[in-house]
Amino acid sequence: MSMQAAAYGRLGQDPRSISTTSGKPMTTVSLAVAIGGPDDPALWLGIVAFGKVAEDLMRHGKGDLVSVSGRVQRNAWTTTSGEKREQLQIVADSLISSRTVRPSGGKRRQAEPTSQHRPAAGAQHEPDAALPF
Repeated sequence: MSMQAAAYGRLGQDPRSISTTSGKPMTTVSLAVAIGGPDDPALWLGIVAFGKVAEDLMRHGKGDLVSVSGRVQRNAWTTTSGEKREQLQIVADSLISSRTVRPSGGKRRQAEPTSQHRPAAGAQHEPDAALPF
């Protein structure tokens, strides 16, 4: 049984593109999610995406507001200094950008969902630094 989740927050750094051994596009990034009050620290989630969702995520940068949904997994690893780390991660099957776009008509509109894709397993990623909301 897998747990599904949706999260909305700011990207902690520019997304990082990785090619899988099968050549499929994969993107990782961290997401700062506001939990509690304005003085409470952000909850950092790892985001991993594959295929079309990965390509869409690469069009974003540090600080962009996005909403992702997908399967939740726990990711554990050991740093090069031997420290054990753990992070919750969402394997994204959809991404919605909160960016607005200016079509050729010059009118502002809300961006539409960028893709729907069911990915496979993922990889970990650590945040660069906390972002204010």
